[in-house]
Amino acid sequence: MRGQVLLVTGEYPPLRGGVGAYTQRLGAALGELGWSVAVATRPLPHRADEFPPVRDEVPGWGIGSLVRWTRRVRQREPASLLHLHYQAGAFALRGAPLLLPLLARPLPVVTTFHDLRVPYLFPKAGPVRQLALRLLARTSAAVVVTNPEDERVVRRWGVASARLWRIPIGSNLPAPRDPQAARQRLGLSPAQPFVAFFGFRQPEKGLETLLAALASLPEPRPLVVLVGGERPDTDETRAVPAAGLAAARALPVLDLGYRPAPEVADLLAAADLVVLPFRQGASLRNGTLIGALACGAAVLTTAPPDPAQLLPLRDGEHLQLVPPGDPVALAAALAELLADAARRERLRAGARAIAPVFAWEQIAARHDQLYQLVLARAAARR
Repeated sequence: MRGQVLLVTGEYPPLRGGVGAYTQRLGAALGELGWSVAVATRPLPHRADEFPPVRDEVPGWGIGSLVRWTRRVRQREPASLLHLHYQAGAFALRGAPLLLPLLARPLPVVTTFHDLRVPYLFPKAGPVRQLALRLLARTSAAVVVTNPEDERVVRRWGVASARLWRIPIGSNLPAPRDPQAARQRLGLSPAQPFVAFFGFRQPEKGLETLLAALASLPEPRPLVVLVGGERPDTDETRAVPAAGLAAARALPVLDLGYRPAPEVADLLAAADLVVLPFRQGASLRNGTLIGALACGAAVLTTAPPDPAQLLPLRDGEHLQLVPPGDPVALAAALAELLADAARRERLRAGARAIAPVFAWEQIAARHDQLYQLVLARAAARR
């Protein structure tokens, strides 16, 4: 056994959300490498039999709960280290989780920033919220970021290069099994095109932009298949009323809602295009983007402010980019790609070629290297 790691996350299956699914997949891959893995997360009345197992339930994520829990962890601990998966919404915007590296001492804490959204803290906290994020980064034994833009920000916080690792997220979907069967379940002929939108319905996902673009296309319009729930279980962001918007524009929309992961994988692989029109542009932190690429889908998404933020993904090779928030540009790209099967096939081939970069075996191997380094440093200080 390499060591024992306790993964700390604000969401975990059966809760729906990207960080919970990521934590489960990472833990399983670390287990394959010989790590003993367990999870600490929020209490739930019913919990599925998942691996890695939930060992601790932390009620509320308030400072009192965390102080009591970390005291128990230190007293009983067989764990070698803790790994905090920080996403503000998953922890209900509470500030106490940002103190975990201090509360858990002498156990080392690795922190992955799944986003850089600030916690609430207290009314009119203002710049103190940003300082709280910096405190978490500076007191962690190591920091993991998942994309270039977050890496640049964390470097400006003064985190030394030796403690800062960029490790991409992986796909939370399995490999597609039978895309043609997915088309048949939708009642589509092989020649009938359909476009898939994958993800929750928060405004930043850009569903309104997609529906506006579809409305401007001439008849016959492609079927739009919506895959994913209105919002994650741990995010209170208002969802876009997709059905109402589609009805107002008389669009052919099929809303499948939240579906099992194997079914989603088949749907994405079967779609003529997977359209992900993020309002702020695509990012390597977008699990829906990584999942669609891993399924070998032809992806049409929006460009970030700096194209380097998507490297190693390249426009026109692994995916097709359009400006964000621009229904006219999105409609033009949709029409061109739906009329060009060869271009769509090139995008699918590019997606399949780049998918190994985001393989869980690679991600787990990088974490294994990081954990070993953190434990060696901790042993040297004793």
